[in-house]
Amino acid sequence: MIRAGTGTGGTDDTGTAEARRGGGIGDARARTHRPPGPGARLIDAGSRPVNAAGGAVFRIAFGVAMTVNVLLYLPYLVHEHYIAPGFSFGYPPLEFVRPLPGPGMYAVYTAMGLLGLCIAAGLWYRASCAVFCALTTYVFLLDSGWFQNHEYLISLLSFLMIFLPLHRRWSLDARRRPEVGGRTIPAWMMWLLRFQIAVPYFFGGVAKINHDWLRGEPLRMWLTERTHVQLIGPLFEHEPVVWFMTYGSLVFDLVVVGFLLHPRTRPYAFAVALCFHLLNARLFGLYVFPWLMIAATTLFFRPDWPERLGRWTRSRFGRRPGPGASPHNAPGPVGAVGAVGSFPGDPAVPGIRPDRSPHRVARTGWVRGLVTGCLALWVLVQVLLPLRHLVLPGTVNWTEEGHRFAWHMMLRAKQGEAEFRLSDGERVWRADPSAYLTPAQERLMAGHPERLALFARHLSREHDDAEVRVVADVSLNGREPAPLVDPEVDLARVPIPRWGAAEWILPLEEPLRRADGG
Repeated sequence: MIRAGTGTGGTDDTGTAEARRGGGIGDARARTHRPPGPGARLIDAGSRPVNAAGGAVFRIAFGVAMTVNVLLYLPYLVHEHYIAPGFSFGYPPLEFVRPLPGPGMYAVYTAMGLLGLCIAAGLWYRASCAVFCALTTYVFLLDSGWFQNHEYLISLLSFLMIFLPLHRRWSLDARRRPEVGGRTIPAWMMWLLRFQIAVPYFFGGVAKINHDWLRGEPLRMWLTERTHVQLIGPLFEHEPVVWFMTYGSLVFDLVVVGFLLHPRTRPYAFAVALCFHLLNARLFGLYVFPWLMIAATTLFFRPDWPERLGRWTRSRFGRRPGPGASPHNAPGPVGAVGAVGSFPGDPAVPGIRPDRSPHRVARTGWVRGLVTGCLALWVLVQVLLPLRHLVLPGTVNWTEEGHRFAWHMMLRAKQGEAEFRLSDGERVWRADPSAYLTPAQERLMAGHPERLALFARHLSREHDDAEVRVVADVSLNGREPAPLVDPEVDLARVPIPRWGAAEWILPLEEPLRRADGG
């Protein structure tokens, strides 16, 4: 982005007008050259060039992680999630998005794996990011039952990467077409990536500020099931460990971004984040999410950290820095990679300044305004969307309203059963969900009101518009089972609200059991 400026003819006209009103030209110039406001300074800081190496490393890590993710899904999850089921839980009103028949889904995942390699190599980078974003978003929308926060994050990141030139460094595109390459990118691009990674951290912590988590559930239940884990498993039998992990993870999510942004605390914050994600990978798996977040957290380092690390490594093992080394780029301790300068602002690359030509500013001013507006809208949506459950009645982990797209990660454990009773005015009978759903889908449906309603609609269509009433008794985070939806309501015909609360979802009244089981 280019700093705002005025045309060359504006000063003379303004000065003449001021003189006619009795003001001197000097006064007009003083007013014209007054210090820019905070917004202009922010735009100016965002337009400064910073080293593109950190973004390039993230691109490589992202592409590799996407290929690994595909390799994890291909052996059996593609068939289990998208081929074996005869019914899928869409995202209203996008239920028309359906899995491809036959080997189509395998082709989609294979293409995603190859595109991940292209992104990592920087080959046809923008096109690869665009097609990958389209495919991964398509897969994401196929079935809400398989909703994963990291899949949502992958869609967001791949969309942003279409517009960010992370292929300027260490890419095949830059090798094939030198005009594509470059050593820098505008600072605002790094800020945007940092913001997007900060969102899951911070709002993951905000979501933990709820009654159940503050009392240790469901983490206590999950740790109790993992006491067999070597070395650390026996620790989970002790209540102080449960409380430490419960409140430690909450505090970590809320404050880690702030510590990552500060140069002095960044190495320690990264070390804690590394331990946090490795522990999650060991205990819960979570596919590529922990590894992707480890790689993404390096975005909070100085953008030139890969080069600094390379020089430090060479100097440590006896090789002198190359002839292009300068005091600004002098090797330093790895733990010191970190000044994000006076955030806003990473250290600008020496000798390179934004183009402040008045003609350039005039020519690109509308583009700058469009980009700024789009960025502001993106940030606003990412901040407000995770907070929508705060204005909805009920317990979000029970009603599920406002739960998705809000970074509510690992906050609820639900067990229950649902019985579907159909009637056509003459007779009443029960439908067997296992005739339409896989066992995994049945488990994911029983505690989710929206999915119960979607499946009730499907049953009604299959049985000549029969009425469908559902008896669903669900346990949340160890509570005694309680009814989730009104059993007297025809669930096949209830509206599924896009915003607001559904009256057919019953409130949660069952209290949480005490830690001692009382």
